[in-house]
Amino acid sequence: MSTEYVDDVPYVRHFIADLAPARLRLIAALEGVAPPPAEDFDYCELGCAHGDTLAALAAANPEGRFLGIDLSAAHVASAKKLARDGALENVGFLERDFEALLDDDIGEFDYVVAHGVLSWVSADKRKALIEFAHRKLKPGGLLFVSYNAMPGWAAVEPLRQLLLFPSGAGGSSLDRARSGLAFAQSMLDAKAEYFAKNPSAVEMLETMTKAGLPYVVHEYLHEHWVPMYFARVAWEMAASGLAYVGSQPAHQAFRELALPATLEKSLASITDRISFESLKDFAINEFFRRDVFVRGDAVRSAAATEAYFEATSWGTTAHSLPEGRTVKLPHRTASLEAPIYQAVFDVVSSDASTLASLVRNPALAGFSPADSRDALLRLAATDQVLPMVRATRASPPNEAGRFAVPLPYNQMMLRRLSTNMPVIMASVPCGTAFPITPLEALAIRVITEVGEADREEWIRSFVGGRVLRLRVGERLVEDRDEQRRAIGEAVTHVRRHQLTKLLELGILAPAE
Repeated sequence: MSTEYVDDVPYVRHFIADLAPARLRLIAALEGVAPPPAEDFDYCELGCAHGDTLAALAAANPEGRFLGIDLSAAHVASAKKLARDGALENVGFLERDFEALLDDDIGEFDYVVAHGVLSWVSADKRKALIEFAHRKLKPGGLLFVSYNAMPGWAAVEPLRQLLLFPSGAGGSSLDRARSGLAFAQSMLDAKAEYFAKNPSAVEMLETMTKAGLPYVVHEYLHEHWVPMYFARVAWEMAASGLAYVGSQPAHQAFRELALPATLEKSLASITDRISFESLKDFAINEFFRRDVFVRGDAVRSAAATEAYFEATSWGTTAHSLPEGRTVKLPHRTASLEAPIYQAVFDVVSSDASTLASLVRNPALAGFSPADSRDALLRLAATDQVLPMVRATRASPPNEAGRFAVPLPYNQMMLRRLSTNMPVIMASVPCGTAFPITPLEALAIRVITEVGEADREEWIRSFVGGRVLRLRVGERLVEDRDEQRRAIGEAVTHVRRHQLTKLLELGILAPAE
């Protein structure tokens, strides 16, 4: 086991929505930078782990070409199996260090992404990652990197050092993580002054403990773990011809949404973007950044934003705006109370619309085109509407009310319900994917696989034939009678409240 790259504990499996090309295009467009193509593109993920995100994105973007690179043989083998099981032909995986690929002819990419890599590797490997993006990105291509940030980690970075003291004696990575957490907890229980003077470290220790040992191993036990200041990252990128564009989540493009109200005025005079981002991190005590860079200059223009919004169709995954028509952001609350937000949302929710078709809709006749545009931008920035790769409208159910799961990848996901892996549904219209709960997945299986008259018996047999860990909300349900009731209620809920959206998103389709 090497501390340079932890290879004796599999990486935690999950889907990272930030890596979707559709979302990266949105960030660029909100910042006034012309984005790469929406469909016919080349995409590379560095440090792809088990391929959970990459496989889902490949299923959701059948016209894209995807490549995943990871140093772990176990991860790559797992990713290849996932692609085979999902019948994906537009994704490949390489067991390589990205340093070794700098001079290889693997083509050029419109998107290069590296989630959870930059601040977990040595300075030499970080330099190689940046050089990879410089050499392999097409002009105007986008690079996404996420990393632990300063100054958020300043008060709690010593906690990681505390974890490492007892773990230096050896043993497996899980043993080291277990010993480190126990030692840190013993110091807290003994009222160590460090914890007394740094309450955020107490919160972080609780977060680490709840996250589980595999997460702690991969997050904190790497030899070269280091949080970084944004200015340093931006400087290293600029030295290789990569210019800062913007950051996830989308509301970061708007100062009035990214900053606490008390600090907005203090930074109002800062016009240089790198300086503003650096100072903003102090204003909000940033722990983790998700940044987007472009190969070449970040040429910003209102025309690029307008062109994107006019060419893009917009849809929703929900039937209504949040309760109270407000969105709680990390450092601000966004109000959507003005009537135009509801009007725009209702139009987009009922039928995916471009900006041009939106402003012509009779339901918005009482609002100016500029107001409709601004409302659409605000709804996009707060994740109330999302860009659609292609416009879609739900097909009406057939007379028998039967439905099917059209994508082989989604069929495979539903079949692996008895495992502890995430259940991820790919959506071709959206060009991204959505994690769902095991209970929702079971409901979809019942709706698509079992006739009405046989459902009660199917549910009884399914529950009786395996050990299930089902959650209803935050509550774990282990009693089998209660599990059967929960599945039946989930079937009813999906049919009544989610069926239309599942059809619009292409996750379900009328059965032939």
